[in-house]
Amino acid sequence: MLEDNGVKGPGMGQPPPSVAFMVSRLGFEVSTKLAEGLAPLGIEPRHFGLLRALAHAEGESQRSIGLSLNIPPNRMVTLVDDLEKRRLVRRRPHPRDRRAHALYLTPAGERLLGKALEVAIGVEAGLCAGLEPAEREQLLGLLARLTQPGQARPGVHPGLSAPARPDAAQRRPARGSA
Repeated sequence: MLEDNGVKGPGMGQPPPSVAFMVSRLGFEVSTKLAEGLAPLGIEPRHFGLLRALAHAEGESQRSIGLSLNIPPNRMVTLVDDLEKRRLVRRRPHPRDRRAHALYLTPAGERLLGKALEVAIGVEAGLCAGLEPAEREQLLGLLARLTQPGQARPGVHPGLSAPARPDAAQRRPARGSA
């Protein structure tokens, strides 16, 4: 016979509230919505993150941008190669270090980033639709307090340094569909 310890299992009532579960669930939902919104643009959240960062660090070396985003060098090369093939980013010789490449957004990259920002703003607007502006600010403050010092750089998503998911291309709808 099992002792009743107050913990409810599946089908046994509501589980106790859990901040970790709610934050994880919300993160999953937001990530999914962002990926779905970016898919028609032909990019994934990891591309969007790099384009966003590059818009604020144009002309910096590929290596320094990768370090600032905590992206391993081999993954950074792959990401930049992908964006360069799509003509969204251009590598140029670095003006002060002939061994390095400086990164720049192309006009097409700037346009795509603008569209991707609209998607991200829409996702956040949907997420925060039920909140008053003061509640949104309070939520941001509380979430910032939960972030472990030294674990994440402000404005840098840890998923940016993760490898691409092998099934991401399979999940992406064809352009013009949806």
